[in-house]
Amino acid sequence: MSNTDNTTFHVTDYKRPWWKGLRNWWPLLVFIAVTVMTVGLYTNGGKYRVLTGTAERIVETIAPLDTARIASIEVAVGDHVKAGDIIAHLNTAMIDAEAAVLREQIEQSQLESQLEQLTLERQFSSALQEAEQALREAELEYKVSQVEHEALTKEINRLQPLYEQRLIEAELFVAKKAREEVLGEMLKLMPTNIQALQQDVEQSKSQKASAMQRLEAMKQSATENSGNGETLNLLKIRRDAYTLRVQQDGVVVSIDCQAGDVIESGGSIASILIDGPARIVGFLPENNLSTIEVGTPANFYPSVSLKDTGVIPGHVLQISPAIYSLPERVSPIRGQVVRGRRVIFELDKEVTLVPGESISIEIEASLFPKESLDN
Repeated sequence: MSNTDNTTFHVTDYKRPWWKGLRNWWPLLVFIAVTVMTVGLYTNGGKYRVLTGTAERIVETIAPLDTARIASIEVAVGDHVKAGDIIAHLNTAMIDAEAAVLREQIEQSQLESQLEQLTLERQFSSALQEAEQALREAELEYKVSQVEHEALTKEINRLQPLYEQRLIEAELFVAKKAREEVLGEMLKLMPTNIQALQQDVEQSKSQKASAMQRLEAMKQSATENSGNGETLNLLKIRRDAYTLRVQQDGVVVSIDCQAGDVIESGGSIASILIDGPARIVGFLPENNLSTIEVGTPANFYPSVSLKDTGVIPGHVLQISPAIYSLPERVSPIRGQVVRGRRVIFELDKEVTLVPGESISIEIEASLFPKESLDN
């Protein structure tokens, strides 16, 4: 018997674990996983469509209407101000100087008018006094003439018998007789003259009152139509505008100048972040236009305030009626202009957001047309 026939072989049959055999099937496993993920994304991932937006940031810029020097700034960054609070004072030296010149011109004009009025008043007063004096003299002369005529009449009656008896000189009697006749004729004319003088006095009074009334009307009309008066009112309005006030409640976020600086018309002195309800401005690209409408619900994911606020519910408040150029950050490609609609959302609960922070806006995809989902 050979040596080979005497050799003994020991063979052990080992069974391999089933999972080790799966190595040979990894391509199939990857395919199955990808298929499951695709189905899941198709069924659930398209349930929502996300838009880009920002927390509304309304800023009021405090700016002057005229170029002027800043006299003082009454607020600091971080101050909370209310509507009507003074933000800054501008130097009013130039306006005050112009107003002083105009006031001097107006006062000079008023003095001239008063002098003219006084002159006219004196003239009419003098004419009235002369008429009244002439009336008094005429009335006095009439009374004196009456007394003299009465006395002459008595004297002539007494001398008449003596004259007839030629006991007195004829010249004396004739002179008294002539005087008595003259006085008689004068007494007949004097009432008419006195009446005329009385009319002159009344006419002088009427002329004086009428002249004073016309002068006062001319003075008032000149004041109303005076360019200086109107200019002075405009200067007062301009001077009031040199006190800059905030129009709405808010917080001072920046001071762009300091006291002593010359600020140009329209230049920013300070910026005020206006208080108000939190609203979101969303951007809906043109290739993704939807049928969403006012009242459509949405969820908001703030980029900064998410830890404090969590997901915020809200709804559409307003949709722009036209297509606009949207901010560059909305574009997936840097520098590419994107057009679309601006959508204003209102939050359903009171939360504090950082003004200007980016917001992801989630709207149900069922609210979008099929064409936009296929793009």
